[in-house]
Amino acid sequence: MDNAGQWSEEVLQLTIVNAVDQWVEESTRYGGEEEPSLLDLVCTKKPEPNPIIQYLRPMGRSDHETLEM
Repeated sequence: MDNAGQWSEEVLQLTIVNAVDQWVEESTRYGGEEEPSLLDLVCTKKPEPNPIIQYLRPMGRSDHETLEM
């Protein structure tokens, strides 16, 4: 497993062990002709009520949407 794969696995395990929820459900990166992807995350311990996330235009020349919570 490469470093990126190992890091991803460690983050996943930390998320599972600590009962952290990931709230972003839509694609947040639109890189030209590439397929949109969900790269930006908002992870929290189960807040009450569930957070409201707004997907806003990218800032500057970024290809990532701005997330507001």
